[in-house]
Amino acid sequence: MKDCSRDIGNYHDDRVQLTPRQKTELRNRRDANRNRVRDGLKDAGDPLPIKFVAQGSFAMGTTIQEPARNYDIDDGVVFSQESLKGPRYADKTALEARHMVRDAVDDDAFNKSPEIRKNCVRVFYNDGPHVDLPVYRQVATADQHYELASSDWKVSDPEGVNAWFKDCLDRAGEKGRVQLRRLIRLLKSFCANRPSYSLPSGFVLTVLCQEQYWIHDERLDRDFRSMLQRIYERLCQDLYVRHPVVDEWLINEDSSHKTDKLRDLLKTALDDMDVLDRKNCTRSKALRVWKKVLVTDYFDKDIEQAEEDEKAATSAAVASIGVVPKPYGHTQ
Repeated sequence: MKDCSRDIGNYHDDRVQLTPRQKTELRNRRDANRNRVRDGLKDAGDPLPIKFVAQGSFAMGTTIQEPARNYDIDDGVVFSQESLKGPRYADKTALEARHMVRDAVDDDAFNKSPEIRKNCVRVFYNDGPHVDLPVYRQVATADQHYELASSDWKVSDPEGVNAWFKDCLDRAGEKGRVQLRRLIRLLKSFCANRPSYSLPSGFVLTVLCQEQYWIHDERLDRDFRSMLQRIYERLCQDLYVRHPVVDEWLINEDSSHKTDKLRDLLKTALDDMDVLDRKNCTRSKALRVWKKVLVTDYFDKDIEQAEEDEKAATSAAVASIGVVPKPYGHTQ
Protein backbone atom coordinates (compact mmCIF):
# COMPACT_ATOMS: atom_id res chain seq x y z
CA MET A 1 0.00 0.00 0.00
CA LYS A 2 1.38 3.39 -1.02
CA ASP A 3 2.55 5.13 2.14
CA CYS A 4 0.63 8.38 2.79
CA SER A 5 0.64 8.11 6.56
CA ARG A 6 2.31 11.47 7.09
CA ASP A 7 -0.14 13.14 4.69
CA ILE A 8 -3.18 11.70 6.49
CA GLY A 9 -1.62 12.67 9.82
CA ASN A 10 -1.12 16.25 8.63
CA TYR A 11 -4.70 16.37 7.35
CA HIS A 12 -5.97 15.13 10.70
CA ASP A 13 -3.90 17.64 12.65
CA ASP A 14 -4.73 20.65 10.44
CA ARG A 15 -8.31 20.04 9.33
CA VAL A 16 -9.90 17.52 11.69
CA GLN A 17 -8.90 17.76 15.35
CA LEU A 18 -9.64 20.90 17.36
CA THR A 19 -6.85 23.38 17.89
CA PRO A 20 -5.85 24.28 21.47
CA ARG A 21 -7.48 27.68 20.98
CA GLN A 22 -10.75 26.10 19.85
CA LYS A 23 -10.75 23.74 22.83
CA THR A 24 -10.20 26.62 25.24
CA GLU A 25 -12.97 28.67 23.66
CA LEU A 26 -15.49 25.85 23.87
CA ARG A 27 -14.47 24.96 27.43
CA ASN A 28 -14.89 28.60 28.51
CA ARG A 29 -18.38 28.72 27.03
CA ARG A 30 -19.32 25.50 28.76
CA ASP A 31 -18.10 26.87 32.11
CA ALA A 32 -19.85 30.22 31.55
CA ASN A 33 -23.16 28.40 31.10
CA ARG A 34 -22.56 26.42 34.27
CA ASN A 35 -22.28 29.72 36.11
CA ARG A 36 -25.41 31.03 34.42
CA VAL A 37 -27.37 27.96 35.49
CA ARG A 38 -26.21 28.23 39.11
CA ASP A 39 -26.83 31.99 39.33
CA GLY A 40 -30.20 31.77 37.59
CA LEU A 41 -31.45 28.96 39.82
CA LYS A 42 -30.26 30.74 42.94
CA ASP A 43 -31.98 34.00 41.94
CA ALA A 44 -35.23 32.13 41.26
CA GLY A 45 -35.08 30.22 44.52
CA ASP A 46 -34.87 26.91 42.67
CA PRO A 47 -32.74 23.95 43.71
CA LEU A 48 -29.08 23.95 42.72
CA PRO A 49 -27.57 21.06 40.77
CA ILE A 50 -25.45 18.60 42.70
CA LYS A 51 -23.01 18.37 39.79
CA PHE A 52 -22.40 18.90 36.09
CA VAL A 53 -21.33 16.00 33.91
CA ALA A 54 -19.35 16.79 30.77
CA GLN A 55 -20.37 14.32 28.10
CA GLY A 56 -20.36 13.68 24.38
CA SER A 57 -17.49 14.13 21.95
CA PHE A 58 -15.99 17.10 23.81
CA ALA A 59 -15.65 15.05 26.99
CA MET A 60 -14.21 12.12 24.98
CA GLY A 61 -11.75 14.34 23.11
CA THR A 62 -13.14 13.36 19.70
CA THR A 63 -14.77 16.62 18.60
CA ILE A 64 -13.84 17.58 15.04
CA GLN A 65 -13.54 20.94 13.33
CA GLU A 66 -16.75 22.22 11.77
CA PRO A 67 -16.50 24.56 8.75
CA ALA A 68 -19.57 26.49 9.94
CA ARG A 69 -18.38 26.29 13.58
CA ASN A 70 -21.52 24.30 14.39
CA TYR A 71 -19.95 22.76 17.49
CA ASP A 72 -22.14 20.81 19.87
CA ILE A 73 -21.02 20.79 23.51
CA ASP A 74 -22.98 18.48 25.82
CA ASP A 75 -22.94 19.30 29.53
CA GLY A 76 -25.35 17.45 31.79
CA VAL A 77 -27.02 19.24 34.72
CA VAL A 78 -27.68 16.78 37.55
CA PHE A 79 -30.14 17.35 40.40
CA SER A 80 -31.12 15.07 43.23
CA GLN A 81 -34.60 13.66 42.84
CA GLU A 82 -35.51 14.96 46.29
CA SER A 83 -34.79 18.53 45.23
CA LEU A 84 -37.00 18.40 42.14
CA LYS A 85 -40.36 18.74 43.83
CA GLY A 86 -43.37 20.77 42.85
CA PRO A 87 -45.48 23.02 45.11
CA ARG A 88 -47.32 20.00 46.54
CA TYR A 89 -44.12 17.95 46.94
CA ALA A 90 -44.86 15.88 43.86
CA ASP A 91 -41.93 15.16 41.55
CA LYS A 92 -41.40 17.76 38.87
CA THR A 93 -42.17 16.46 35.41
CA ALA A 94 -39.36 16.09 32.89
CA LEU A 95 -40.71 19.11 31.01
CA GLU A 96 -40.90 21.22 34.17
CA ALA A 97 -37.27 20.41 34.96
CA ARG A 98 -36.16 21.50 31.48
CA HIS A 99 -38.20 24.70 31.78
CA MET A 100 -36.50 25.44 35.09
CA VAL A 101 -33.01 25.09 33.58
CA ARG A 102 -33.96 27.04 30.46
CA ASP A 103 -35.21 29.96 32.56
CA ALA A 104 -32.07 29.83 34.70
CA VAL A 105 -29.59 29.94 31.83
CA ASP A 106 -31.47 32.68 29.94
CA ASP A 107 -29.88 35.82 31.38
CA ASP A 108 -30.65 38.01 28.32
CA ALA A 109 -27.05 37.67 27.12
CA PHE A 110 -28.04 35.80 23.95
CA ASN A 111 -29.51 37.19 20.73
CA LYS A 112 -31.43 33.94 20.34
CA SER A 113 -33.03 32.72 23.53
CA PRO A 114 -32.19 29.22 24.80
CA GLU A 115 -34.69 26.63 23.64
CA ILE A 116 -36.26 23.58 25.21
CA ARG A 117 -35.52 20.50 23.10
CA LYS A 118 -36.72 16.93 23.58
CA ASN A 119 -33.62 15.80 25.47
CA CYS A 120 -31.97 19.04 26.56
CA VAL A 121 -31.95 22.81 26.79
CA ARG A 122 -30.00 24.33 23.89
CA VAL A 123 -28.00 27.54 24.20
CA PHE A 124 -27.11 29.26 20.93
CA TYR A 125 -24.12 31.44 20.03
CA ASN A 126 -24.11 33.86 17.10
CA ASP A 127 -20.85 32.51 15.67
CA GLY A 128 -22.07 28.93 15.34
CA PRO A 129 -21.49 26.77 18.43
CA HIS A 130 -24.26 25.68 20.76
CA VAL A 131 -24.26 24.15 24.22
CA ASP A 132 -26.75 21.39 25.00
CA LEU A 133 -27.75 21.03 28.65
CA PRO A 134 -29.40 17.64 29.28
CA VAL A 135 -31.19 17.66 32.61
CA TYR A 136 -30.90 14.64 34.93
CA ARG A 137 -32.17 13.62 38.30
CA GLN A 138 -30.19 11.25 40.48
CA VAL A 139 -32.55 8.66 41.92
CA ALA A 140 -31.50 7.50 45.37
CA THR A 141 -32.63 3.88 45.38
CA ALA A 142 -30.85 0.62 46.02
CA ASP A 143 -29.56 0.79 42.45
CA GLN A 144 -28.84 4.51 42.44
CA HIS A 145 -29.10 5.76 38.87
CA TYR A 146 -29.69 8.77 36.66
CA GLU A 147 -32.84 9.62 34.75
CA LEU A 148 -32.89 12.00 31.79
CA ALA A 149 -35.59 14.62 31.38
CA SER A 150 -36.89 13.65 27.94
CA SER A 151 -40.53 13.20 26.91
CA ASP A 152 -40.67 11.59 30.34
CA TRP A 153 -38.00 10.65 32.86
CA LYS A 154 -35.99 7.80 31.34
CA VAL A 155 -33.02 5.83 32.64
CA SER A 156 -29.68 7.18 31.46
CA ASP A 157 -26.04 7.05 32.52
CA PRO A 158 -23.79 9.90 31.32
CA GLU A 159 -21.02 9.04 33.76
CA GLY A 160 -21.24 5.40 32.70
CA VAL A 161 -20.63 6.41 29.08
CA ASN A 162 -17.57 8.40 30.10
CA ALA A 163 -16.28 5.45 32.11
CA TRP A 164 -16.94 3.11 29.17
CA PHE A 165 -14.88 5.27 26.82
CA LYS A 166 -12.06 5.63 29.35
CA ASP A 167 -11.97 1.84 29.65
CA CYS A 168 -11.78 1.58 25.84
CA LEU A 169 -8.77 3.89 25.84
CA ASP A 170 -7.11 2.02 28.71
CA ARG A 171 -7.47 -1.29 26.89
CA ALA A 172 -6.02 0.24 23.73
CA GLY A 173 -2.75 1.01 25.53
CA GLU A 174 -0.55 4.09 25.52
CA LYS A 175 -0.11 4.35 21.74
CA GLY A 176 -3.45 2.81 20.92
CA ARG A 177 -5.45 5.40 22.86
CA VAL A 178 -4.01 8.20 20.72
CA GLN A 179 -4.65 6.26 17.52
CA LEU A 180 -8.20 5.29 18.49
CA ARG A 181 -9.15 8.94 18.98
CA ARG A 182 -7.56 9.84 15.64
CA LEU A 183 -9.48 7.08 13.85
CA ILE A 184 -12.76 8.19 15.43
CA ARG A 185 -12.15 11.78 14.36
CA LEU A 186 -11.24 10.71 10.82
CA LEU A 187 -14.38 8.59 10.50
CA LYS A 188 -16.50 11.44 11.83
CA SER A 189 -14.86 13.77 9.32
CA PHE A 190 -15.45 11.20 6.54
CA CYS A 191 -19.17 11.41 7.34
CA ALA A 192 -19.34 15.14 8.10
CA ASN A 193 -17.87 15.93 4.67
CA ARG A 194 -20.92 14.27 3.12
CA PRO A 195 -23.64 16.52 4.60
CA SER A 196 -26.28 15.54 2.05
CA TYR A 197 -26.38 11.97 3.38
CA SER A 198 -28.33 10.80 6.41
CA LEU A 199 -25.56 9.07 8.37
CA PRO A 200 -25.18 7.81 11.96
CA SER A 201 -24.46 10.16 14.85
CA GLY A 202 -20.97 10.77 16.15
CA PHE A 203 -21.67 8.52 19.12
CA VAL A 204 -22.70 5.63 16.87
CA LEU A 205 -19.51 6.10 14.85
CA THR A 206 -17.54 6.07 18.09
CA VAL A 207 -19.16 2.80 19.16
CA LEU A 208 -18.42 1.22 15.77
CA CYS A 209 -14.78 2.28 15.92
CA GLN A 210 -14.40 0.96 19.45
CA GLU A 211 -15.96 -2.37 18.46
CA GLN A 212 -13.54 -2.86 15.58
CA TYR A 213 -10.36 -1.42 17.05
CA TRP A 214 -8.31 -4.48 17.95
CA ILE A 215 -5.23 -4.11 15.73
CA HIS A 216 -2.87 -1.17 16.16
CA ASP A 217 -0.85 -0.04 13.15
CA GLU A 218 1.77 2.71 13.42
CA ARG A 219 0.76 3.92 9.95
CA LEU A 220 -2.35 6.04 10.25
CA ASP A 221 -3.36 5.66 6.60
CA ARG A 222 -3.21 1.86 6.76
CA ASP A 223 -4.89 1.74 10.17
CA PHE A 224 -7.74 3.95 8.97
CA ARG A 225 -8.24 1.85 5.86
CA SER A 226 -8.29 -1.33 7.96
CA MET A 227 -10.83 0.25 10.30
CA LEU A 228 -13.11 1.14 7.41
CA GLN A 229 -12.81 -2.43 6.10
CA ARG A 230 -13.73 -3.97 9.46
CA ILE A 231 -16.67 -1.63 10.01
CA TYR A 232 -17.90 -2.38 6.48
CA GLU A 233 -17.73 -6.13 7.09
CA ARG A 234 -19.48 -5.70 10.44
CA LEU A 235 -22.33 -3.70 8.83
CA CYS A 236 -22.68 -6.35 6.13
CA GLN A 237 -23.59 -8.75 8.94
CA ASP A 238 -25.64 -6.43 11.17
CA LEU A 239 -26.85 -2.85 10.68
CA TYR A 240 -28.08 -2.48 14.27
CA VAL A 241 -25.97 -0.85 17.00
CA ARG A 242 -26.60 -1.16 20.75
CA HIS A 243 -25.81 1.43 23.38
CA PRO A 244 -22.67 0.29 25.23
CA VAL A 245 -24.00 1.23 28.67
CA VAL A 246 -27.79 1.67 28.69
CA ASP A 247 -30.15 -1.12 27.64
CA GLU A 248 -31.33 0.44 24.39
CA TRP A 249 -30.62 0.51 20.66
CA LEU A 250 -28.74 3.39 19.10
CA ILE A 251 -29.59 2.06 15.63
CA ASN A 252 -32.64 -0.15 15.19
CA GLU A 253 -35.10 -1.00 12.45
CA ASP A 254 -36.38 2.57 12.27
CA SER A 255 -32.92 4.10 11.86
CA SER A 256 -30.97 1.33 10.10
CA HIS A 257 -31.14 3.30 6.84
CA LYS A 258 -28.31 5.37 8.31
CA THR A 259 -25.93 2.46 8.80
CA ASP A 260 -27.08 1.05 5.47
CA LYS A 261 -25.96 4.28 3.76
CA LEU A 262 -22.71 4.24 5.72
CA ARG A 263 -22.04 0.68 4.56
CA ASP A 264 -22.53 1.74 0.92
CA LEU A 265 -20.19 4.72 1.31
CA LEU A 266 -17.53 2.56 2.94
CA LYS A 267 -17.76 0.04 0.08
CA THR A 268 -17.22 2.82 -2.47
CA ALA A 269 -14.29 4.26 -0.51
CA LEU A 270 -12.64 0.85 -0.11
CA ASP A 271 -13.00 0.16 -3.82
CA ASP A 272 -11.39 3.51 -4.59
CA MET A 273 -8.49 2.63 -2.30
CA ASP A 274 -7.62 -0.47 -4.34
CA VAL A 275 -5.41 1.85 -6.40
CA LEU A 276 -3.12 2.24 -3.39
CA ASP A 277 -2.02 -1.41 -3.69
CA ARG A 278 -0.87 -1.23 -7.30
CA LYS A 279 2.86 -1.31 -7.98
CA ASN A 280 2.60 1.68 -10.31
CA CYS A 281 0.73 3.80 -7.76
CA THR A 282 2.55 7.12 -7.58
CA ARG A 283 2.34 9.65 -4.79
CA SER A 284 0.10 11.91 -6.87
CA LYS A 285 -2.30 9.03 -7.65
CA ALA A 286 -2.41 8.04 -3.97
CA LEU A 287 -3.18 11.58 -2.84
CA ARG A 288 -5.95 11.85 -5.42
CA VAL A 289 -7.51 8.75 -3.90
CA TRP A 290 -7.39 10.26 -0.42
CA LYS A 291 -8.76 13.55 -1.75
CA LYS A 292 -11.77 11.66 -3.11
CA VAL A 293 -12.25 9.41 -0.08
CA LEU A 294 -12.04 12.22 2.47
CA VAL A 295 -13.83 14.79 0.25
CA THR A 296 -11.26 17.50 0.81
CA ASP A 297 -9.12 19.99 -1.08
CA TYR A 298 -6.39 19.68 1.55
CA PHE A 299 -4.07 17.65 -0.70
CA ASP A 300 -4.40 19.81 -3.83
CA LYS A 301 -1.04 21.59 -3.55
CA ASP A 302 0.73 18.36 -2.63
CA ILE A 303 -0.81 16.65 -5.67
CA GLU A 304 0.45 19.41 -7.96
CA GLN A 305 3.92 19.22 -6.45
CA ALA A 306 3.98 15.42 -6.67
CA GLU A 307 2.99 15.51 -10.34
CA GLU A 308 5.78 18.01 -11.08
CA ASP A 309 8.30 15.86 -9.20
CA GLU A 310 7.16 12.74 -11.05
CA LYS A 311 7.46 14.43 -14.46
CA ALA A 312 10.92 15.72 -13.54
CA ALA A 313 11.98 12.25 -12.37
CA THR A 314 10.75 10.69 -15.62
CA SER A 315 12.61 13.29 -17.70
CA ALA A 316 15.79 12.75 -15.69
CA ALA A 317 15.51 8.99 -16.13
CA VAL A 318 15.15 9.34 -19.89
CA ALA A 319 18.06 11.79 -20.08
CA SER A 320 20.28 9.50 -18.04
CA ILE A 321 19.96 6.78 -20.64
CA GLY A 322 21.82 8.95 -23.17
CA VAL A 323 23.28 7.40 -26.34
CA VAL A 324 23.54 3.64 -26.23
CA PRO A 325 27.29 2.73 -26.66
CA LYS A 326 28.23 0.62 -29.71
CA PRO A 327 29.53 -2.89 -29.16
CA TYR A 328 33.33 -3.26 -28.81
CA GLY A 329 35.09 -3.68 -32.09
CA HIS A 330 32.18 -2.35 -34.14
CA THR A 331 33.22 -0.53 -37.30
CA GLN A 332 31.24 1.05 -40.04
